[in-house]
Amino acid sequence: MRLLYTYIARRLIMSTVLVLSVFVGLFLFFDLVTTLNHIHHGGFSRLFVILILGVPAKISMLFPMSALVGATLGLSSLAIDGELTAMRAAGVSVGRIAYAALRAALALGLVAALLGDFLGPKADSLARRAQAQAAGIGAAVNAQGLWLREGHSFVDIGEVLPDLSILRLTIYRFRHGRLAHELFAASGRYRNGRWRLRGVSETVFQEQRLIVKTSPRGYWKGIAPSLLSVFAVNPHTLSLVDLFRYIRHLQRNRQATTHYELVFWYKVLAPFTTAAMVLLAVPFVFRHGRQGGLGFRLFVAVVLGLIFYVFNRGFGDLTLLYHWPPLLGAAVPTLALGLICLWFLARAG
Repeated sequence: MRLLYTYIARRLIMSTVLVLSVFVGLFLFFDLVTTLNHIHHGGFSRLFVILILGVPAKISMLFPMSALVGATLGLSSLAIDGELTAMRAAGVSVGRIAYAALRAALALGLVAALLGDFLGPKADSLARRAQAQAAGIGAAVNAQGLWLREGHSFVDIGEVLPDLSILRLTIYRFRHGRLAHELFAASGRYRNGRWRLRGVSETVFQEQRLIVKTSPRGYWKGIAPSLLSVFAVNPHTLSLVDLFRYIRHLQRNRQATTHYELVFWYKVLAPFTTAAMVLLAVPFVFRHGRQGGLGFRLFVAVVLGLIFYVFNRGFGDLTLLYHWPPLLGAAVPTLALGLICLWFLARAG
């Protein structure tokens, strides 16, 4: 039986990797079209780097649907060759075939999760830096924040929050190669063409002395928030641990966290979503074994995957709109799909 499980798993893994490669390539082409207008420096080499750095995030996003189409492709090829019929004649139940498919899906799901949790955040950080350079923004991103150059000044932004407000702004102004002025603000919001700062402290460096001024408010006509949006945290590219910590951080800064919590539960439930997708492919192939060819089955699988994707995201948007618990918004579509799959499996068996 172990040999049979390995054979089914190998066929499903190969077909899923093939489908995932096609989907990722398709989405990279869409990104290529949309990113071309924002590339002002670096040419196609920098554009290529930006696209490649987005691959780990796309693998995590597209894997559940790729598992459905890949499982349909792999099982359909077994059905066309008569191998599924031979397995059933030898006494192998539909449940055992579904178990073998689930083992393959879990192995690939683990790889996708590792890519999303370990490579995703680093790749996203590098991609944001490359996007800023391509857009003509002299910027550097590191663990201490975001550094920008503005004329003869250097700007250090500690953090860009989801609403595009900023924390821990420091501006260093130089004159004749020497530091002449330093401005620090605890936070800032963009209003009416300028930044309104809070908790401002200014230091003026003169020949023989320092002049320090403090004020509860201040203003800065600096970089527009539309450019800073490149450096706002994308919840889909954070690991589970980092996303959990960031949610707590936003709560301490009185920021809305519902969207981030929803993405957190999407990530937690992703393996279960993948399992439900693969389970859906098993009874679908058995029920339509004599109806239509491989193209028909793949077409229906893609349509089913798109329907679930739209329903899943749409229900999540309803969660944000009506302020339902984020866990409910992430779990209900997957739970509904799982129940439908179990019902189909019971009928197919």
